Amino acid sequence: MTHRETLLEEAARLTAGDRNAAYGAPYDNLTHMANMVSAYVSGKYGLPVDLNAEDMAWIMVMAKMSRSVASLKDDNYVDAAAYSAIAGECRTIIDKMGA
Repeated sequence: MTHRETLLEEAARLTAGDRNAAYGAPYDNLTHMANMVSAYVSGKYGLPVDLNAEDMAWIMVMAKMSRSVASLKDDNYVDAAAYSAIAGECRTIIDKMGA
């Protein structure tokens, strides 16, 4: 098994198991986060922002990218892969809702 396959398997295992059980459905969690970040940015800077769960998943990918600059840890790559897949899942949910 390649290192890439190992990282992807770990991402799938964590998002479907431990983390999903601990934090609930990613779409719900990221929607709450999007609402809070939108309110913060709108309130602080007066900019109308309407982020959604997919946006937050991509922002989390960027956070993992930023961390990988400072430290070479597999966890950053695993989490980035997981958040990328979650972004796709969120987009599917959003599209089904017609938003």
